[in-house]
Amino acid sequence: MIEFFLRHLLTRPFYYDEASRAYEIAQGGTFLSHLDTAAAPLSLGWVSIENAARLVLGNTEAALRAPMFAVLPVLGMATYILSRRWLGPVVSFCVAALLLVNGWILNYALQLKSYSYEALFAVAALAVYLLAQRTSWRRAELLGLYAALGLTCVFSLPNLLVVGPLLGLDLIRTIRGRDLGAWRIAGAALAGAIALVHYVAFVAPQAGVAGTGFFTANYAPYGLGAFTRFAATGFGSYVPLAVIGVAGGAANSAPSYPPSGAADYLLSAVLVVLLAAGVVAAVRDAAGRALVTAVGGALLLELAASGARRWPFGLIRVNIFVLPLLYVLGAIGAVWLARVLIGERGGDGTRPVSAQRWRVATLMVAAVAFIGAAAGTGVSTARTLAETTRLAAEPTWWGAIRAAVAEARLAGAPDDLVIIRADRSPPAWYAAPWLYYMDKYQGYPAAVAARPPIPASNTLAVYRVTPPAVARFLAAHPGSRVVFLLEYLVPGATFPQSLHEESLRTLARYGYCAAREIPLRYTGALTIVRRTGCSRR
Repeated sequence: MIEFFLRHLLTRPFYYDEASRAYEIAQGGTFLSHLDTAAAPLSLGWVSIENAARLVLGNTEAALRAPMFAVLPVLGMATYILSRRWLGPVVSFCVAALLLVNGWILNYALQLKSYSYEALFAVAALAVYLLAQRTSWRRAELLGLYAALGLTCVFSLPNLLVVGPLLGLDLIRTIRGRDLGAWRIAGAALAGAIALVHYVAFVAPQAGVAGTGFFTANYAPYGLGAFTRFAATGFGSYVPLAVIGVAGGAANSAPSYPPSGAADYLLSAVLVVLLAAGVVAAVRDAAGRALVTAVGGALLLELAASGARRWPFGLIRVNIFVLPLLYVLGAIGAVWLARVLIGERGGDGTRPVSAQRWRVATLMVAAVAFIGAAAGTGVSTARTLAETTRLAAEPTWWGAIRAAVAEARLAGAPDDLVIIRADRSPPAWYAAPWLYYMDKYQGYPAAVAARPPIPASNTLAVYRVTPPAVARFLAAHPGSRVVFLLEYLVPGATFPQSLHEESLRTLARYGYCAAREIPLRYTGALTIVRRTGCSRR
């Protein structure tokens, strides 16, 4: 059952913006020439890993999703190893296991998206930083570790938000006096240079997405009062959503299931207490201060970047990279609180009776609160996983494009045309799923694969199908007798008939009449129009 479930999730058609990433990956080296039109900011390392999977495993859904799914066990092991720096084996195992069933981590690891993978590199960055703090390294080895720290930013786009604060902490420690101080400064400069060059040369040119609604909705507003409310809301978004996660595979959303009523407030309160206790406990040693710096610094840099309108703030999918560090910090807080409440024994091995009574009462209250929070988390996680399982068999948002392209391949010819109505800006981004399945995809049955594709030069994406939008395109292809009209659902998951009729009226002006219409559930419709059976109007 589990094998079937996972195989289905890995092989089902790309949905929502997965196919846009697949199209950019499938272009190989030519992707570098049009970074400014990228539909999502990607890191060079992630693109390279996915291209390796494409070349080795093939250009299919399962092949491209496989690296992200393979990250799950590696993330679990890495989190366990990092946790052992502060925690015992049992607690460390629980931290790693709970992270892997988190809806955020699990669901995005089953998609062609880098978010769960980026969580692994946040763990790796902190681990490499802690390794570099040892005093036994030779100079070359030390520089190698700092270079590795910088390279984590090449493989994970948001890791700059983790590595930056760590390098700042490292510089402060070096200025205060350490062995190989000059080499450590040189190493930090090397790490920073690697991260900065990657950002300037590869990430910054992809800034087109920074102006889209998904990002702008999570940018800090101007004005002190509005900014303060925004910051409070953003920090508050992590509790309890950080541990209950979201369900994956929905038609056009990622639902979450927080506990109801008082249980929700209890879980949020417990999480805040555990994280606060984790900070108090962690700052007592150098490694713990690095953990706090990585977590706190990343969140503060997210907030600052949102003010500069470069990165969103709050717990949304692009920011789940910090979750493993939050899990570790919360576990440190839980263990520290337990030790404080249990108390230390005196020299004779006993505790004062008055202290015992106070501690027992407090411990009982804490235990009840913790059990209640754990139960709420368990119920929410179970509901999330159950909903993910249910949605796995449901149609997905834009998941019918593969079937639409297969229909066009079977019925069409290389000189036919494709017009895509996106009702979104920029419309060119929304041609990518069609182009991927038309020309790059290698998973079709033999009958479809044998048919020639309609070239990208014969494909146009527009906001609306109006005469000014399509006139030049149709004039450039006067001999084309068939147009495949793909119309997406508009935002809000509706298909306004008025927009469809506008598209048909426009094409009728150029001699095309509707011959066949194919509804595409949760995607829109594919209409085949031909230059036969109608006259110009």
